[in-house]
This record gives sequence, structure tokens and C-alpha cells, in this order.
Amino acid sequence: MANILDYLDWRGDLPFSVSSFNAVDALILAELSYFPAEGIVPAGMDKSVTLAELRDSFDGEKVPPELRIISYDQDIELVNKLAESHRFDGMRLCGYVNDVDSSRDLQFSALTCVFDKFTYVAFRGTDSTLAGWKEDLNFSFMHETASQSMAIKYISENFSDSKEVLVFGGHSKGGNLAIYATAFCDKSIRKRVRAIFAFDSPGFNEEVAASKEYLAVTSRVISVIPQSSLVGQLLSGKTRHRIVKSSASGLAQHLAYSWQVNRFGFDYAEELSQLGVFVNKTMTGWIASLDESDRHSFVDAVFSVLEAAEGETFNELSSNKRKSFAAILKALKGLPPEQRNAAKKALSQLASYGKRAFIAGLEENLADKVPNPKESATKLLTTLKRSEPHNGHERALLKDGGH
Repeated sequence: MANILDYLDWRGDLPFSVSSFNAVDALILAELSYFPAEGIVPAGMDKSVTLAELRDSFDGEKVPPELRIISYDQDIELVNKLAESHRFDGMRLCGYVNDVDSSRDLQFSALTCVFDKFTYVAFRGTDSTLAGWKEDLNFSFMHETASQSMAIKYISENFSDSKEVLVFGGHSKGGNLAIYATAFCDKSIRKRVRAIFAFDSPGFNEEVAASKEYLAVTSRVISVIPQSSLVGQLLSGKTRHRIVKSSASGLAQHLAYSWQVNRFGFDYAEELSQLGVFVNKTMTGWIASLDESDRHSFVDAVFSVLEAAEGETFNELSSNKRKSFAAILKALKGLPPEQRNAAKKALSQLASYGKRAFIAGLEENLADKVPNPKESATKLLTTLKRSEPHNGHERALLKDGGH
């Protein structure tokens, strides 16, 4: 099954004048924004480097293990292939920013890719930091998060006085930032944005999704999600998704390297998988059932527990599982009553909407097979519950994996 690395092998010799810039090229640049380019790509716009200079100057030994995201090795391979690619050999890199501040729930990074006929700004998605993941959940109740504010500032400072054609894009949270920055930046910049690419990117809270600024740019959004998308179906939005096939399953489909391509673009699917439909119904209903205050309290409760383990990234938490787990248990017991109640309410609602989505899926599958699909689906779920082990020892074995 071919991915973006194979695409570079197949199409890397073709310049954009022969084969136009497309969504796969945009995903490649969105993924490039994850590459740790500190000290190599200039922060300003007056100086730039080539892909070959990025490759030759990079020293992987200087990147701490806790900061290496899951696609770290593949990102290095991506840069090596890009540096050898005729398709991207005229591209210049500049404007690299990487700012993480847990006190502000901020994780923001961006990279500007300059071509002869347009400039592509790639906003990085969520990395392994707790600050980045907390900010993702903040989208559900905040009108503007710290990274959204930074995205507007980034393009305002760098493109207010220029006239080039702009293309914005990003994977995961990066796509959300690309859309938000376009919607709420100065009109003089907004009118030059030709397209906005969002790859499995979360949407917005109800207030932003209903705003005239957001609605004015949705026609330029090109959204691509995998068949079992979770992140790309979160929150509200008015954009239509294209569905891409993936070589992974479940949540692993979020990784861009699992997305299938052919020689001319993505290998698209006709519809979401059953898991994707289930996730859509469950998460949409769950988030809608919680008001802004409930969402805020739930997010604070979850991350106050995680932060008690004294790690800045998920990699750090997993490097000392015993210590982290002990700290998390202690923090759970010490949660204030209001946070404990908020978390309990949110999780109860999640279970409720998961049950409803499951029954709805059964109904759909049974629709042409039985006379009363709703009644049959409910009975089947009841039967499954009754088949759960009642023996206490058996339940304990299943609960802790048999250890």
C-alpha cells in the first residue's frame, strides 16, 4: 500500500509545471512542519534555506527522545526524499517557529515554504506535549485558543506587506489553525489565500462555526479525513470531507503516513467505515450534550491529573510508568468535588451516546433483515450485556489483562 513516501518516488521528478500542485503535495508539506528544524530554518522571512541544507545540517542526536513524535523516523526519510526531489528542489524554507508554553496551554509551530508562484504556510499539528493536547480540547469551549491567536499573528506579521499568492495547510490541529487564521486575519491577506488544506483536522465550537468570518472562507477549504477518522470529526464545521483510504486501523489512521495514494493523488473511498460512522455519532452527540462550563471543567480535571505526573510530554510519562501511574492515582483521589463531578458527568454522557450510536448502527445493519430492527438491536445489546462474566475472579482477570 503506497503512501506519501512512495508518491515522492513516483512523482518526485515532475515539476509543478508538468503536474500541478495537489492535495498530496499539500499533505507532504503539512507533515514537513513536524520536522524539528530549530537552528536550521530561519525564524524570519528575509533569509531561507533549501531542503538539501535542512537535510545536511540536521543532527538527530540533538533531538531528545521525549520530543520525538511517533512519525520521527519517517519524517527524516521524508526530508531525505524531498531533498532529492526535482519537484521540490526550487522550494525555500523560512519562518520556522516552535513555541510551547504549558502555562498558557500553548503549542504552536509553523513553517513557510516559498515557491516561484505561491507561498505555502504549514501549521504543525499536535505534538507529544501535554500543552498541545490540552489546547486541542480547549477548542470545544474557547472562542480563541493561544495557538489560534499565534496563527493570526504569524501571518499578519509576515504577509501584510507582500503580494504573493498564499496557500495555508496543516495536519490535525494545524488544519484548524490554517482555517482559523484565514477567517480572522486582515482582509488584505485573506483575499490572497487561494486554498486552505485541512488534513484530519478538528472543527470549531458552535460560536466560531456560525461566525460570518468562518463561513466566508469555507468554500476554499479542502478537507481530507481517513475512513475511521476521530480527530477530523470533532466539533462543528461546514466543510465537506473527502475520505481517503488508510493502511492502518482505528485511531492509527490519523497518521499521515498511513494514507493511501496513487500516482495522481489520494486513493479516495466512497464513505466512512462503520467505525468512522460510530465515532461521528458518538462524539458529536457527546460534545453537544455538554455545555461550555461542563467542557471546561472536564478538560481541567483530565489535565490536572496528567500534569500531576510531572511530565511535559506523553513520552516522558511513559518512560517511567510506575512513578507516573502512582502520581495520577494520587491526583485522581485529590480532585476537588466539582471537578470529580464534571468528569463523572462527561464520561457518563460519553457512554450513553456510545450506546445510542451502537444501537443505531445495529438498526442500520438489520434494516433489511428483520421486521423490527430497533427492537432487535436493543435485544441484541441486552444479550451481549448478559453474556459478560459474572464471576468476580473472571471479571478481575479481564479487567487487569490477566496479570
